[in-house]
Amino acid sequence: MPPLALTHCRSWLFVPGHDPEHLDAALASAADAIVVDLEEFTPPEARHGACLAFPAFAERARQHGQHPMARINALAAGGDDELARLIAGAPTAIFLPRVEEDTQLLALAQALDAAETYQGLAQGVTALIPTLETRRGVEGAEGLLRTTPRLTAALLGTGDLAGDLGLTSSERAAGLRPFRERFLAACRDAGIAAIDGPWPEQDGFDEDQAWAIARGFRARCITAPAQIPFLHDALSTRPRAD
Repeated sequence: MPPLALTHCRSWLFVPGHDPEHLDAALASAADAIVVDLEEFTPPEARHGACLAFPAFAERARQHGQHPMARINALAAGGDDELARLIAGAPTAIFLPRVEEDTQLLALAQALDAAETYQGLAQGVTALIPTLETRRGVEGAEGLLRTTPRLTAALLGTGDLAGDLGLTSSERAAGLRPFRERFLAACRDAGIAAIDGPWPEQDGFDEDQAWAIARGFRARCITAPAQIPFLHDALSTRPRAD
């Protein structure tokens, strides 16, 4: 059974997995997908508990009409154990951070095969979503995004990418745009959903989102729920891409 195409998901809200207040706020938001982020937003000492709590949260998300997902750590850095616990919640997708090589994606696809079999899920139902957040990852996107049929979307990690490129805060917006466009083109060529990176500033989201929509982005990683209504309203008009 193939994973969902996920092209209908506009807002991908990343939340810590150990904070009930943040999780409840995510469920109360209009986010299309909620990603429990074990890699960046959840402290190492809280990851085990967050994994154990995920199945109940995932069921609540589905009752709200939202897709429950998770971002694990690299398999060799605890992600294998995280996946073994998360799979009980039947996540719609699993995100993998800092992808630069196809071997990372193949290893996760194999781990998902085993996890689904153990849990009694349909084979192939869980989507795999790589996070491309380095120059090397973005420049290799054309090949990486065709690695496995599980791969139905990709995320551009603009924060870490800016760091990898050595961009200052004042250079970030302009400096990232060529890489965002290259990422979008690679996703289009691979026939998958392109998830634009988050906007971390308090101001300027509307201008940046207008730029992204004009280029053809139809989905975005969100870390502030207050941005979701504007994102959905902006996407509802869907102006033609340049």
